[in-house]
Amino acid sequence: AAAGDAPAPPAAPAGVCPVAHGGPAPQAAPAQPVPGGHLAAGSLTVDVAEGYGASRILGLTVPARGSLAGLAAVTGSPVSTSDIRTDSRAHPFDAIPATGADGPDPAIGPVVAVPLQVGSGRQGALRLGRIAGRASFDDSDVELVSGFADQAAIALELARRRAESEELVVLHDRDRIARDLHDLAIQRLFATGMTLQSTTRAIADRPAAAERVSRAVDDLDTTIRIIRSTIFDLRAADEPGHPGLRRRLAETTQTAAHALGFRPSLRIDGPVDTTVPDDLAEQLLAVAAEALSNAARHAAATRIDVTVTATDDALTLTVTDDGKGIDPAGPARHTGGLANMRHRAESHRGTFTLTDSPSGGTRVRWRVPLRV
Repeated sequence: AAAGDAPAPPAAPAGVCPVAHGGPAPQAAPAQPVPGGHLAAGSLTVDVAEGYGASRILGLTVPARGSLAGLAAVTGSPVSTSDIRTDSRAHPFDAIPATGADGPDPAIGPVVAVPLQVGSGRQGALRLGRIAGRASFDDSDVELVSGFADQAAIALELARRRAESEELVVLHDRDRIARDLHDLAIQRLFATGMTLQSTTRAIADRPAAAERVSRAVDDLDTTIRIIRSTIFDLRAADEPGHPGLRRRLAETTQTAAHALGFRPSLRIDGPVDTTVPDDLAEQLLAVAAEALSNAARHAAATRIDVTVTATDDALTLTVTDDGKGIDPAGPARHTGGLANMRHRAESHRGTFTLTDSPSGGTRVRWRVPLRV
């Protein structure tokens, strides 16, 4: 479309650069490296997009080497073209128009991309486009856009440092909470349990009371294990790299909550993150997900308890529900998900059992040796 025939572009919002000499830039899209990626070999993500085509390019991931924005980010120098539609350096996103409420938006022609950088640190690129048929970006335009990009880069760097500072505060709080739970709460609960345990001998002639005290001691032991599991979770969240088995089990139960309508309880005993090999961890997660999926489809349960125990010689998963149960003699015992769980156990010289639970539902028990 010729410049005189094009509709007026949307008003530039706060923080979007107007370029005056050849007319406004009706499309702006800052792009930053994908988190954790290396700029030269990785990708850029369009974090903000304004103007024509904004809805279609927002959130897109484009190669750092293979787009004008990526070229500017990698080289640290401005890059421009008179017509992005015919430029061999362009990525398809560079020329995306959009369909708005009043019909198709005009095509983008001239484009300029400038690096977002603070000092020698590059944070991505800012790319602006004009409607096809309008004047190309000249040197004064590029200088103006580069100045704006420098200010934007400083703002991004300040935001990044503020986010890192806030994350550091959270990490310190997690460490303090974990330390307090271990040094204060667990020790006091343990001491209380020891006191109650000695009390049972003093009331041995009152069996009902002694039984109640014994149950209270068992509850305290369970509470201590739950707190220790929480401490592991808090500390695991601070560790870099891929999440451990403990964290992934928690994510598995959280995912199952959507189908179940409630979140299953999860109890983990033992150092699962350090003693369980990766291949067994994958098998365990698959079995846990399958057991929870079966419960969601068939059990009509209101409570599900997932327990994972790692000892010196074995890894055990138990999933117990209070639902209507599954007929152990039925065909489902040998087909579908149950057969898969059994196969995963037997392929690692383990065992799989499906039994009635004390609560009236079903108990799935999957056990494999850790040392063969």
